[in-house]
Amino acid sequence: MLSKEEIIKSLEGGLIVSCQTEPGDCIHNDGQTVVTMAKAAQWGGAVAIRANSPEQVKAIHEAVDLPIIGLDKIYYDNMDYLIMTPTIEHAKALWEAGARIIALEATDRPNHLGVPTRDLIPAIKRELPDAIIFADVDNIENAKAAAMLGADIVAPTLTGYTEATAYVTEPPAFREVAQMCREVDVPVVMEGHVYDPESAMKSLYLGCHAVVVGSAITRPHFIVKRFTDLMSKFPVDSNWRNDEKKWTGPITKINKD
Repeated sequence: MLSKEEIIKSLEGGLIVSCQTEPGDCIHNDGQTVVTMAKAAQWGGAVAIRANSPEQVKAIHEAVDLPIIGLDKIYYDNMDYLIMTPTIEHAKALWEAGARIIALEATDRPNHLGVPTRDLIPAIKRELPDAIIFADVDNIENAKAAAMLGADIVAPTLTGYTEATAYVTEPPAFREVAQMCREVDVPVVMEGHVYDPESAMKSLYLGCHAVVVGSAITRPHFIVKRFTDLMSKFPVDSNWRNDEKKWTGPITKINKD
């Protein structure tokens, strides 16, 4: 098995493809779609796969020979936003399913227990010492905090999704990721609304270690909608950028009690 350092090195300069489906997606089924996506990504030269839920991680792990970044999107009854990998139990389930890189929200937003989501990082390091921790953050402050807590990788995945970054209305978050590359002492991966090869190359030019692309490759309904929105001159009631930013959940809904 490759070491943490070897896995992180293997990602350098590469494309990570996010292979996810969610309830409500027209392509959501028993898991075969994400496996096909992952096989296609591997054939095309991707260096890793990002996947949601232990079930989808396990299916992909059994089908492709690439590192998997695993996360688990969870809704709680007492919250109005989902949390990615909110507990150590979720992290352990992803590890057991085959994810050697565990992604989680690592911001100062409270989780279902009222604790900043980034505070889970030390627990993952303690309970899963061989796991690579991929911190999904929103701004430079949380990127620095996540790195100090022990994250191995940070990414601006949540830029534009939190109250603190609501000002970011036109992704990708190039300004934020460039600052992270300058000021954070762990590899920075570009994640979020990268729609074309030129944006991926720009991310590498800014200093990113690797680039994650999801919807532009693996969500054909949104790919089609980009075309139809433009060809229809952007109808006032239709905008693929807004649609793509929405979480289609619930993925898993849990009562905090």
